[in-house]
Amino acid sequence: MKLRLAIEWFLNPDHLPFIVAQRRGIFEKYGIEFELIEPDEHYDGLSEVLSGNIEFATNEPLHLIEQFDERFLSLGSYFVTQGGVLLKASSHDKLKNGGNITVTTPVSNPTTDTIGFEIIRRFYAREGISVSRDQVAFAPNGFEHLKYLKEGADAAWLYFYNFEGIEAQHEGMEVFYLDAENAGFANFSALDLFVNKTFYRENTGLCDAFQTALREAIRQIRMDPTEAMEDYYAYTGGEATALMEDILMATIACFDPDFASDHERELPILEFFREIGITDLSAERFKTAFLH
Repeated sequence: MKLRLAIEWFLNPDHLPFIVAQRRGIFEKYGIEFELIEPDEHYDGLSEVLSGNIEFATNEPLHLIEQFDERFLSLGSYFVTQGGVLLKASSHDKLKNGGNITVTTPVSNPTTDTIGFEIIRRFYAREGISVSRDQVAFAPNGFEHLKYLKEGADAAWLYFYNFEGIEAQHEGMEVFYLDAENAGFANFSALDLFVNKTFYRENTGLCDAFQTALREAIRQIRMDPTEAMEDYYAYTGGEATALMEDILMATIACFDPDFASDHERELPILEFFREIGITDLSAERFKTAFLH
């Protein structure tokens, strides 16, 4: 049977397990014909899964809460990194001294802006500094965080360490990484595998085979990173640069070969979002989006 999966944005190293499973015949081994879809918009894959037009989508755990629907089933986070807000060291004292900052972000709306501000607020609170909401302005831009930081933005929201964090190091840019560890929030910088509950119930064996194939691909990636990187370049036609090599190596360390649908792993994310007032979704309803 053909299984279609929509990624969350554009194709990048975070999707390496799908590439490897496709190129090495792992999907074929489990009787799966596979198609990877790059959506036009960030939420398109989730909408298509709910409507039954495609079988799978991958996206951040945030959207399971923000876009919660009783039809969603999360099969777990196959990819987990650190992330949050990337703050230029040269801009650190602006808020400290009562000034304002501009934060570039690929997605600006009341929900994401609230989360971004809360991360910044908590980071400074650990230094005993109070930051007000009107000191932080979010500027909707693309995904080229480092480009916008160089052009004058003070910080970048919705960054992943395995990509923009590595890029900042290559650029020699002095930054503060406002992530779960140093800003005190539940880490949601991850990618979940989503499926429609109805499709899962009617095709449980096939869905289990799909997960098994992904886990096998991740184990192969971890065992032979060099070959996995060659698969990535061959599939994407991308150039093997020193930066991309380091991004790929950092990304490979983020894949979980034992990912599973377990609400306990993601419940702290819900509790964080409930605490800052962006959702009133109950823990009991949230649990229904997982197998365990």
